[in-house]
Amino acid sequence: MLQTIRDKTAGWVASLFLGAIAIVFVFWGIDFQSSSGSFAAKVDGERISAETVRRAWQQRQSQLQQMLRNELPPEMAKSQQTALLDQYIQQTLLTQRANEFGYKVSDEALAKRVMEIPQFQVDGKFDKDRYIALLRSSGTTEARFEADLQAELLLDQLQSAVVDSAFAAPYELERRYALEKQQRELDYVLIPAKDFAASVTVSDEQIQKFYEANGQQFLLPETVDLQYIELTRAQAESNVTVTDKELKDYYEQVKQRFESPERRRARHILVTATDGLDDAAAQKKAQELTDKVKAGADFAKLAKENSKDPGSAAQGGDLDWAQKGMFVGPFEDALFSMQPGEIRGPVKTQFGYHVLKLENIEAGHLQTFDEARAEIEAEYRKDRAQTGFYDESQKMADAAFAALTELDSVAKSLNLQIKAVKGFTREGGGEFGAEQGVVDAAFSEDVLERRQNSPLVPVGDDKAVVLRVVAHKPAEPRPLAEVRGDIESRLRAQAARDAATAKGTEALAKLQKGESWDSLSASGLKPVGKRFVTRDDSIAPPAVLRAAFQASKSQISEAKPFVSGVPTDDGNYAVLAVSQLRHGEASTEPETERANRRRQAERTVGGEELSAYVKEAERNADIVRNDKVFE
Repeated sequence: MLQTIRDKTAGWVASLFLGAIAIVFVFWGIDFQSSSGSFAAKVDGERISAETVRRAWQQRQSQLQQMLRNELPPEMAKSQQTALLDQYIQQTLLTQRANEFGYKVSDEALAKRVMEIPQFQVDGKFDKDRYIALLRSSGTTEARFEADLQAELLLDQLQSAVVDSAFAAPYELERRYALEKQQRELDYVLIPAKDFAASVTVSDEQIQKFYEANGQQFLLPETVDLQYIELTRAQAESNVTVTDKELKDYYEQVKQRFESPERRRARHILVTATDGLDDAAAQKKAQELTDKVKAGADFAKLAKENSKDPGSAAQGGDLDWAQKGMFVGPFEDALFSMQPGEIRGPVKTQFGYHVLKLENIEAGHLQTFDEARAEIEAEYRKDRAQTGFYDESQKMADAAFAALTELDSVAKSLNLQIKAVKGFTREGGGEFGAEQGVVDAAFSEDVLERRQNSPLVPVGDDKAVVLRVVAHKPAEPRPLAEVRGDIESRLRAQAARDAATAKGTEALAKLQKGESWDSLSASGLKPVGKRFVTRDDSIAPPAVLRAAFQASKSQISEAKPFVSGVPTDDGNYAVLAVSQLRHGEASTEPETERANRRRQAERTVGGEELSAYVKEAERNADIVRNDKVFE
């Protein structure tokens, strides 16, 4: 679709490549509409394909199962399904709004975005072969991918318009600063759990009960044994043969890439209507300088003394080697019509008046076939290997689909070797490592439960496999003997924490009944000492800070400090007291920090306004949800 990309810029998917695209419909962009025309939702009459949403759910479900290492709880599955459908509805709503308001994404902007995606680049530059191959291996087309990316960019325009228009009022910034930089006078005593470890005992009965109650924490992982066949790029490359005629024909198709354009080196002096000069005076000065250099004056010296071009004046006006397309029209027209040594001026552009001197010309050159042969052959072999790799991979995928539940006939027909991986888990294993595409395929319903051959699975950039499950071992509890030590350590640690908490709770109860903070010493507890702290203090335990700043202003006074007790994040217990507070003074904040905080506040407000904008759009839209789309 984008001929600009196709003309200038075609390889094999990394499963992460679509992760570069934020909009979910790019990942599941192929819209396999069912013949019945079912829909997941309608937004002001526009249908959202049920099949598209179901495929998206399958992918998200697999990811969640990998994270949880187990089946999804029904309530979580329902919540995630609702969130996914809401996401599609919101995207559709925003796209409709963007179209109504006349937002557009030009082909130039789309081409630029495609070329910026790192997954499509080789050595930091856009590679057309890689672009096309990645799309093919992911099952989509250039046209579809570009349409989805264009839709994403369209949404970005609308979202940016809402977010970027947000602002934070000065009084709100001052209020935020006063709260963010508020200080509170804090003292606390820490009761370490390790102080009670020596007195803790754990019985066999406690260990047995913990094992029985928490068996899911001590499972041997679910495993499968796999058979697979593979094709590699190296195999495809080894089968490529080329002839001189093929190479010469290919050279004729792409030889414009081996043509270096004419380059010219020039100097210039720029005179602008500044420093008291009006346009007429600037033109007159430029003419005087032109006459001087034509009369033999040193051009470089005059440029250093008179040119207003900060990029070249210090170099005597030298513009270095340049080709067509690098300068504005009138300047370029003049430069490329001059002869070496020629002086021309004044030449007017939007920047001012120029005096030009052409220093030298380097003629363009087209490499001959023999000169370009090595590069041509390497490129041609790569292209042929890529095509062969793709074609053979598709043959393997088609044959595996036809065989359905066995790979022997497929391997024999394609002269491939059947390989095996034993004990493959949801974390991966064997030569596949943690390759997510292989994990998803191996534990998919069709492959795991129905024992069917998988679809084609890309592995890195240079390999494609089809696999099947030949054996499945569900997760099962580890024997108690294996995990006894771990359970005992957990119970001892918990008992020590409970003892620390009990002692802290007892001390807190005394304080709340009126005993003084100093009385803690009589119980063997030693406070760290009062000091003012901020919310981001790096010394006090985070749990203590959270509790200190959660106290309301009315609870804090020197006469009767606010007291509380909290377990710390590292398993200890703390009793704390807050006796004073003082707000931050916005007038003391450096301007640079204030500017940064204002931008952060505006981004926060912008996000809130975008959320409100979406909710308002939903409220005013006619939305019909298909409650049975995930059944």
